[in-house]
Amino acid sequence: MRKVEIEFVSEQQYCDDRDSSKLKAFGTLEAIDGIKVISYTEPDEEMGKSETVIEVVNNNYIKMTRKGLYETVFHIEEDKTHSCIYKTPFGEMNMDIVAQRVNANIPDCSGKILLCYRLENNSEIIGENNLLMKINEI
Repeated sequence: MRKVEIEFVSEQQYCDDRDSSKLKAFGTLEAIDGIKVISYTEPDEEMGKSETVIEVVNNNYIKMTRKGLYETVFHIEEDKTHSCIYKTPFGEMNMDIVAQRVNANIPDCSGKILLCYRLENNSEIIGENNLLMKINEI
């Protein structure tokens, strides 16, 4: 298990509203049965003390599990749609994750994950997201 710093660069868009952010978190990276597993505490204070685990199944498919104030299991797989239930302090929401691009490249203890996807509820787009995660061993 290696300690890593994760830099998040994200862009979100809903209709004409655009938002971008940069955050950093510290966590761990390990390989379990050939799958890279990244664990960290969410750096966004709005998320509370949520714990996130990202499993890089392959270069075009990740599984992201979040537990805490906000809970969900996202399956983000290039050119595929996966459904999930997103639990928040305000209630639960059914969503579809439509991934246009997934590029996970973590050859050893450092690398990048690029996710371009949109979130839908009842076939209505509720957000378009681009997320770049830069992972570096510390």
